[in-house]
Amino acid sequence: MSSNKNKRYSDSDRVLALAGIFQAARLTWQLARKGMADAQALDASVASLFQTSPADVPAVFGGVENLEMGLRCLITQLDQPTERNAEITQYAISMIQHERRLARQPERLARMGQDLQDLADRMAAYELPEKSRYAQLDEIYSRNISPLSPRIMVKGEPLHLQNPDTSARVRSALLAGIRAAHLWRQCDGSRWHLMLKRRQLVETARQLLKGLGSH
Repeated sequence: MSSNKNKRYSDSDRVLALAGIFQAARLTWQLARKGMADAQALDASVASLFQTSPADVPAVFGGVENLEMGLRCLITQLDQPTERNAEITQYAISMIQHERRLARQPERLARMGQDLQDLADRMAAYELPEKSRYAQLDEIYSRNISPLSPRIMVKGEPLHLQNPDTSARVRSALLAGIRAAHLWRQCDGSRWHLMLKRRQLVETARQLLKGLGSH
C-alpha cells in the first residue's frame, strides 16, 4: 500500500496485516516441510505483492476471506502455547525484521518495487505459466532480499528445499510475508502491540473469523 500518514487504521486493519505475516509464515513452513501448501492462501498472499494502490487493507489480500489461514495461525501462535509452532514464529519474526532492514535501504526498496512492477507488466501482457511466475519472484527475492544479513533460514525436508519449483514458492511466500510486514508497520503495528495487546489482537482475529462464518 502507498504510504498515507493521515489515515487512521483500525484494530481490524492491524490484525489483517499481522494475519498476512502469519499466513506467509505458515505457507513457508508447509512448503518446506511438506512440499505443498494451501493453494488459495498462497495465491492470495502472492497476489498481495502486486497491490500497489488498494482501496483498504482487506483489498490487499482480495478480501478477509483470503486470510482465514492467517487469522487461524495468528490465534494459534499468540494464544495456544501447546499448539504453537516455533518455526512459524521464527519466520514471522524474521519477516518483520527484514522489512525493517529493507526500509532502511530506500534504493533497494525502490528497485524491488520496480522489479515487481515489471513482473506485473509482463503478467498483464503475456499468459505467464505459474511455474515461470514463481521463478521470477524467486529472482526478485534473490536480488533484493537475500543480500540482507542475516538471511532468513528456512528449515525443512532437503527433498523439498532442493526442488527448484518448491524453493521458488518458498521465497515467494517469504516475499509476501515481508510485504505484509510493511503493511503491519504502515497500520501502526509494532512490537509493543505484540507484547501488550496480544489478547486484543486475538479477540479481533476471532471476531473476523466469526464474520466469515468460521468457528
